[in-house]
Amino acid sequence: MVIYYIMDCKIVIPSLSRCDILCERTLPLLLELYEIEPSNIFIFVVEDEYLDYKNKINNEKVNVIVGVKGIAQQRAFISNYFEEGQFILSLDDDIKTIEELEGDKLFPLKSLKDLNKIVKEIFKSSESVCCGIYPTNNPFFMKSMVTSNLKFCIGAMRWYLNDREIETNTDYTLLEDYNKSILYYKKYKTISRLNYIAIDHDCNGKLKGGLASVADRSYHYKALEVLKFQEDYKLYCSVNDRYTAKGRKIDIRFRKNRNNSK
Repeated sequence: MVIYYIMDCKIVIPSLSRCDILCERTLPLLLELYEIEPSNIFIFVVEDEYLDYKNKINNEKVNVIVGVKGIAQQRAFISNYFEEGQFILSLDDDIKTIEELEGDKLFPLKSLKDLNKIVKEIFKSSESVCCGIYPTNNPFFMKSMVTSNLKFCIGAMRWYLNDREIETNTDYTLLEDYNKSILYYKKYKTISRLNYIAIDHDCNGKLKGGLASVADRSYHYKALEVLKFQEDYKLYCSVNDRYTAKGRKIDIRFRKNRNNSK
């Protein structure tokens, strides 16, 4: 269990072969729009790309750290880099905007610092130590509420109080963020999600770098991982295998439960 909490928020961005994308999207979003202190931003890269990131970021206060290859392995490295209990916001490197539901429409989030404070208060007032956002930026399905039952928390934007037992788990690659979601829920009996917050980012894997560059994302290999996941967590999830306009897709659907939402 996490013994103590370190509540100054560190922002971490695992990045692979996306220096230009990072410098066009997530980094200016943090530095220019949200005025995040650059010394609180940590970019984790592979060794042979370190100088490229360091030179193009061109801000000595932004931390560029040599980590490892592979998203699950990099998240494990990040967890070991920080102290147990550290308050962390993990972001993808290709985020165009962070959006907030107002009425039935999405608008750019005004203050990331204020949102971090909201999550901090959720952690202080509950057993939750992991908080996610709505996985797609579609206002039709989003709601102005925070849930505390089992929900998928997409890895592209996720807060957590560093729990190395969970964060260093590398059992899954394509379902890495599903795995983290369920591990936090199983251990703490709750996981938080801000269903009124979403991001506009590359969710189709078409940009260079990222998961597609280190893992086979074909239906065959995804199905192997999905079926293993369902076998490991059969009480918590089911398989969602279907045909779409873009072809056959398979993923995990968490089962509904009756934990309180607020």
